[in-house]
Amino acid sequence: MLSILIATTAWAGTPSFDATYADYAAVLDGAVTDAGVDYDKLAGRKDRLDRFLTTIATVDPSGWTRDAQLAFWVNAYNATTLDLVLDHLPLTSIRDLDGGNPWKARTFQVGGRTVTLDQMEHEHARKLADGRVHAVINCASKGCPPLPAKPLRPEDVDAQLDAAARRWVRTNAWVAQGSTLALSHIFEWYADDFTAWRVADVPGANPAQAAGVGFVRAFGAELPSFTSVGWHPYDWSLNRASP
Repeated sequence: MLSILIATTAWAGTPSFDATYADYAAVLDGAVTDAGVDYDKLAGRKDRLDRFLTTIATVDPSGWTRDAQLAFWVNAYNATTLDLVLDHLPLTSIRDLDGGNPWKARTFQVGGRTVTLDQMEHEHARKLADGRVHAVINCASKGCPPLPAKPLRPEDVDAQLDAAARRWVRTNAWVAQGSTLALSHIFEWYADDFTAWRVADVPGANPAQAAGVGFVRAFGAELPSFTSVGWHPYDWSLNRASP
């Protein structure tokens, strides 16, 4: 019922919001893989991306179900980030913008309010999910978990979060460096989001590292033997797919 109401409600001066995220799905289709984003292909779909961003500017998701709100804010964050990159190509890194911090410096009209990317992530998306949310939020950098190739949809959010967590674990959530298991800094920066996965059998690991090890194990990693746990340098270069 929620989807029907949202999809058929129009706001003056804007296209109606489509809770199936068809426009955003069409933007992503065939342009996103675990290897990165084909920004040249996305550039040819900029009009459709702009149309989607117009529809999310004024619709207010605050009364929706938790899953519907989560899907909205994750998709809004990712689509806004893609649009920001497309508007400033060629880029080496998203941190080339705004003194290195476009997440705080820029504001956007989303969800009937003026918000930064940081607010979309920390005040909305993260409050609606556990640590798996980091597997579906993408900051246009190679160090980020891969951008989901499809929109998050409210009807099966939990399954999509699990799938995204498994994808992150098999791509760049960790790397073996000799006898050291090097984890993504995401487990350090957002340690409180991963406490549910903390394990006790990782000698010498701090709490954030023990939670990171537990997370990657829980979502399918077959870890090699290691004697220490550390952090893998975060790669802020643009997540452009290699030609």
